[in-house]
Amino acid sequence: MAGRIAAVADLCRAVDTALDVLVVRVAAEAAEEGWTTDLMREASAGYHARLQQALAGPRRPLDAAVPARG
Repeated sequence: MAGRIAAVADLCRAVDTALDVLVVRVAAEAAEEGWTTDLMREASAGYHARLQQALAGPRRPLDAAVPARG
């Protein structure tokens, strides 16, 4: 069971990383089109919150709870 839990934790970290990349990429594209962070927040508060998390860097409780495999 510990191996399965660690595998799921690894998957969660990978998904979080992929989402961070996607959110930042879309923000960069939006900025190129003249969007400000205020406009992004107005368009979607959830997206803006995720962008702020992505820009803040690593903050995942799973990192402390389950050591990375590798």
